[in-house]
Amino acid sequence: MRGRYQRRRKWGVVVAACAAIAAVLVLGSFARGALPSSGTAMPSPSSVSSLPRAGKMEPPLSGAYLGVFDPPAPWDPNAVDTFTSLSGKGVAIVMWYQPWAGGLSDFSPKACAALMSRGIVPMITWEPWAPGPHEKALKDPTKQPAFGLSTIVSGRYDGHIREWADQIRSLGGPVMLRPMQEMNGDWYPWAGTVNGNTPALYAQAWRHIHDIFDREGATNVTWVWSVNHGSYPDTADNSYAAYWPGDRYVDWVAVSGFNFGAADPRTRWVTFQSWFGRALAYLRTLHKPVCIAEFGSVEQGGDKAVWLGETYRQIRQSYPFVQAVVYYDTIDQLPSSTQDWRIDSSAASLTAFRQAVAPAYFVGRAPEALSAWESRLNASQRAYLAGLVARR
Repeated sequence: MRGRYQRRRKWGVVVAACAAIAAVLVLGSFARGALPSSGTAMPSPSSVSSLPRAGKMEPPLSGAYLGVFDPPAPWDPNAVDTFTSLSGKGVAIVMWYQPWAGGLSDFSPKACAALMSRGIVPMITWEPWAPGPHEKALKDPTKQPAFGLSTIVSGRYDGHIREWADQIRSLGGPVMLRPMQEMNGDWYPWAGTVNGNTPALYAQAWRHIHDIFDREGATNVTWVWSVNHGSYPDTADNSYAAYWPGDRYVDWVAVSGFNFGAADPRTRWVTFQSWFGRALAYLRTLHKPVCIAEFGSVEQGGDKAVWLGETYRQIRQSYPFVQAVVYYDTIDQLPSSTQDWRIDSSAASLTAFRQAVAPAYFVGRAPEALSAWESRLNASQRAYLAGLVARR
């Protein structure tokens, strides 16, 4: 029970259920004086000058950005509004997962624009695999030779990579891209010790993807290189450092990990320090902004409310180099257990979370990269984006 694979959520039904809701949202900052009147067609892409390209996502001047994974966001941005209402604070980042094959493999300018209109930067965890509609039923998700790292390096997926690069460039706003996360684990087909892979091949595949984006001019992408808190297997060949693609290929570094508590017979209660300390010490040496890209706690086996309070306090007091924190706010139903990571899994946990993120240290407003980009939009560009968000 080591990686997020054991906690995957079915998305196809969720997306279908939310599409109509997301299509009729009121449009936030893009709509200021820009939304076409009733009966007026939205400007077509060909009639709108190219959207400006945002700069890289920089860390806040002080403190850490707040973020969340909160399905069914981004397909239903109302989920973000519910979360911020519960937590008493905004978020600067919304993270979600998209595979390279299947119904959710296409980049969604609409979903990203809807978040940007709320002052939120998207972070897309981009996964080269074909999980199918029943991910939890996969006996061995690592056995997908079609998604071995050598196939990425060979150019087999260059068309798909190029299409994403072109669409993100055309949208213009800042997008954080987090490909091939938790590669030092042994539960994904891109992991370095499975599926015919090696850590060196992982670094080569990362650079291959990055180079395509560079050639396509997708300079509004912020690249997030993200390890699992611990390596499985925990060997020198499978160390964090073995996967490093090079300084110029990475903008942020990140880590994920979870307190499974007693939710499963194979797991135990852990503290934030014991679970994240080693990985954070390594990430600090890379001299990049650090993000905790996935984390959370269950109730079983300890006091979740205390865990939440202590975790955010430790981030603030002991890890000032951590500059973004993304909470995994969902409930996962597995055949053998239920893992409720949500901030409102109990009244005590919700109160503790609200108190933990209340300090001004935790930043829930629009990042500068997004605000600066939005300020460069003209009226027709705002109208185009507002219409894109409103489109059914």
